[in-house]
Amino acid sequence: MSTDQIHTETRERVLYVTIDRAEKHNALSLSILDTIRTTFTDAADDDTLIAVVLQGAGEKTFAAGGDLRELAELRTAKEAENMAGDAKAAFNAIRDCPVPVIAAMNGNAFGGGAELAVSCDFRVAAAHARIGFVQGRLALATAWGGGPDLLDLVGRARGLRLLATSEMLSPAQALETGLYDTVAADSEAFSQTIEKFLEPMRKQTPQSMRAFKAVASSHRRKDTRDEMHRIETAMFVKTWVHDDHWEAAERALPSKKG
Repeated sequence: MSTDQIHTETRERVLYVTIDRAEKHNALSLSILDTIRTTFTDAADDDTLIAVVLQGAGEKTFAAGGDLRELAELRTAKEAENMAGDAKAAFNAIRDCPVPVIAAMNGNAFGGGAELAVSCDFRVAAAHARIGFVQGRLALATAWGGGPDLLDLVGRARGLRLLATSEMLSPAQALETGLYDTVAADSEAFSQTIEKFLEPMRKQTPQSMRAFKAVASSHRRKDTRDEMHRIETAMFVKTWVHDDHWEAAERALPSKKG
């Protein structure tokens, strides 16, 4: 599925989703947010996927925040509440995706773009890609679920400091705080960094990846331990009875010859 501003392509069991609005710093318009929701909801039904890569077009910006010119038309409390709810639904489609989602941060992420990045499971960054929760610079707060995501990733005190200071972190700082999972070397093409990050995942089966993500999602929702155990057991049973498990087990068993 592709639109004028969202392009998708599946390669080797990985869905690549690209926000294509580089001339506007990949600002998140209402139509883009709606397409993100639809794209990830549809992807949930593809049992062949082992991961999704979400990236922005160009080399400057992963995603800016909301499209300020468009959102300036929303003046009432009810309009703001509805917009925040719709955007949360779009980002929840990412959070609830049944396989890991990797934010391939080709450039800077700020404001709502930073919230988009932390809605994903992992963040792989280009050598120049900075990130900042700069909502305070517009006398705003996080709105799309990024505040809780940030606090979960870096802890309460550090997360609150990043929100309160509107600091833009360098790649090295973001890596040190736990916001980034890996950063490309200066001499490395960013596409190679993404593929290196994906390489071990490509060795997994789709059903195993779904099982791992199901438990991680349960933890993210702060389910009870009993509920997490229930989900883990249910997903384990699905993997146990799958032909892929028995084929792998057969290969792992010692040879019966001799």
